[in-house]
Amino acid sequence: MIRHYRKEDIGAMRALWRRVFNESEAFLEAFFTLLPDIGGAAVAADERGELLGAAYALTGYELLADGESPHIGYVYAVAVDEDARGRGLGAALTRKAAEICREREAVIVTTLPAEEGLYAWYERQIGTEHLLYRARRSIPARASLDIMKLTSTEYMLWRENMLRGRPHVHLSHPMLEAQRALCEAYGGGLYASSDGIFAAYRDGGTLVAREILCVQGDPAETAASAAARLGCREAVFDLPCERGGERYIASDTALPAGTIWNLTMD
Repeated sequence: MIRHYRKEDIGAMRALWRRVFNESEAFLEAFFTLLPDIGGAAVAADERGELLGAAYALTGYELLADGESPHIGYVYAVAVDEDARGRGLGAALTRKAAEICREREAVIVTTLPAEEGLYAWYERQIGTEHLLYRARRSIPARASLDIMKLTSTEYMLWRENMLRGRPHVHLSHPMLEAQRALCEAYGGGLYASSDGIFAAYRDGGTLVAREILCVQGDPAETAASAAARLGCREAVFDLPCERGGERYIASDTALPAGTIWNLTMD
C-alpha cells in the first residue's frame, strides 16, 4: 500500500534512511523535526504495516521570476528496503511524492537525480526533463577574505537581497534551516565573506560549496577562503553553464533562462 506518511511512521522512516543513505544522525534529527513545515512524504507498507519504502515531497520553494512566484515541489530521497526491491515500489513512491507536491500547491515538480542514468527514469515516472547544467571547479585553500557564520534568517536576507531581480528559487525559512542543518552536520554551515555569502560542508579535506554568491568578486576567491576557514586543503564548487557540463535540475515545467537554484537537498 502506498500512502501519506503518519507520525508513527517516523521511526521506521529514519531507520530506512540510515540503511539506504548512511546519513548523519544530526541531519536526520533536524530533517524530521522540520518535515511538517517543509513538505510531506509517501510511504510503502506491507499488509502487516511494515515500512518498505519512502519518498519525500519537499515544498518549501518558490520560483521568483517575471513578477510571479509559483510554488515548487521537489521529489527527494526515494528509498526502498533492499528486500523489497524489484516490485516497482520506487516508481510508485516517486509518482505519489509528485502527487503530494501537487496537493501541497506546487505548480512545478522537480528533482535532482542521483545518477546520470536516472534522468530518463524520472522522465518516464513524472514527466521531468533536465533543464539546467553546471560545471565543477576546484581551487586550493587560501585565506584572503574575512569569513563569518550566519544564521538561516541572516542568510535568507543576504541571499534575497543579492538575487533581487534575477530568476531564482526562494527557500522558505524552514528549508534554509534544513540546509543549515545539512551543512553543519558535516562540519560546515552558512557563511558571509567580505564579498558575498556561501553554504558549504566538509568532505574529508575538501570543502564542498553548495552555493557561492558574490557581489562582484570571483567565486573562486570566496571558495579558497572558505576552505581555509574550515581547515580544508581545497574547495570544490559549481558554476552554471549552458552546455557541456553536468546535468542539474530536472523539471516538469520549463524554467526561465539563468534560473539560480543552487541549494538543492542532494
